Amino acid sequence: MDYTVVIRKAPDGFYIASCPSIPEARAQGETYEECLANIREVIELCLKYRKERGEEIPKEIGIRQVTVTA
Repeated sequence: MDYTVVIRKAPDGFYIASCPSIPEARAQGETYEECLANIREVIELCLKYRKERGEEIPKEIGIRQVTVTA
């Protein structure tokens, strides 16, 4: 399954990731690659937990970027 993750760089230099489809999935890392590996592991754990409890497994139907003026 594919999930969208959002990765941003924090003021302290760490990378922070979240998954909009799975709000409880958040991770960080000292490098972009470490952060990506960590969020992948967290998503897998969240999905396993949801399956064990018989909860819904989210499925993404699309992703779109929008442009706004600041």
